[in-house]
Amino acid sequence: MNLRRKLALWGLLFFLAGLLSSVQAQRILELRSESIPQLPNLYSIQDIVDERPNRSGIGSIILPSGQMTTLRFSGSLPVTFQRLLRQNSRQERDYPVRVKVKQLWFDEKASSRMIRGTFRVQLAFEREVEGRYILLTECQAGADYNRSMGMDGNYEIQLRQTLERCLREFGNWVRTNEQKTEKLARRVQIRFRDYEPKGRLGDTVFYNPNRKLTWNDFRGPIRRANPRTGAMIYTSFGYDAMTHVEKGTVFIDMTVKAFMLQNSSWTSEPATNAYALAHEQLHFDITHLITERFKKALMAEELPLEDYDSRIQYIFLESFREMNRYQELYDAETRHSINHAEQARWAEKVATELKEFL
Repeated sequence: MNLRRKLALWGLLFFLAGLLSSVQAQRILELRSESIPQLPNLYSIQDIVDERPNRSGIGSIILPSGQMTTLRFSGSLPVTFQRLLRQNSRQERDYPVRVKVKQLWFDEKASSRMIRGTFRVQLAFEREVEGRYILLTECQAGADYNRSMGMDGNYEIQLRQTLERCLREFGNWVRTNEQKTEKLARRVQIRFRDYEPKGRLGDTVFYNPNRKLTWNDFRGPIRRANPRTGAMIYTSFGYDAMTHVEKGTVFIDMTVKAFMLQNSSWTSEPATNAYALAHEQLHFDITHLITERFKKALMAEELPLEDYDSRIQYIFLESFREMNRYQELYDAETRHSINHAEQARWAEKVATELKEFL
């Protein structure tokens, strides 16, 4: 055999040895076909996302021969987990969730005649709400283990047991929190509570259709911007709200209040001027009318789960602007009550509109 043929043969042998070494440098984790048991009828896995910093394998292990190698799945992690976590039944109660795999790795090191290993898993469970994923909860689990040199590791068993533990914990989290966390709610519903005025609160008089204003309610110092103005009333409105979750619904129990502030309202009118007082009373009635329109607008709104409070605030501000426009139009058209015909028309107009909410 000439030198050239010898060199070619040696090159082939080195190539095959390198190829064999490369094959041995990767260990495929063989998985049983059975899916991992889960608590039924609580959630369904919609998607699995691999968010590990290093996705080239699932860790470094030591073979019984003593060689260090990389442990891998035969396919991608999402495909492997879909097979492991498949579910046989889905019912209406299920919450579709996305599972993010943030950590999953084995790490083994030789120590004397022992192999010391660590296995870690970190899963994040998310739910899609109105096109955006929100974090429900996370599971961090794993184990530290030892085995004798020359023995093979129980990687499949450790993986199954850890995933089963995480899924069991998540199922219990859903079962425990489904009645009390907004993260698992399916809709938002407003319920209005009637406010029962109890007279004054400080200098605040709350609107009560059965309690008309008197000139004694106007206690503030006179601040005339127009010398022809004989009285001025300060009215506004606001709301209180409390939320709780019940059977998948975020209930917002809301109380809306119209009020006038006595120390910001003033008069120079004689106490017997009933006509001027009726003009100021109608300002208060208009504020009450706007509160009813505000409530109607909220009831017609499909409030978003993700940010319902901002939407309520927006509708409130729009109603507040509407109140100011309506009050200014009232004063402009009645010329601050000087135009008696317009004053009568406005009184009838507001009374008619309020009847729609009775």
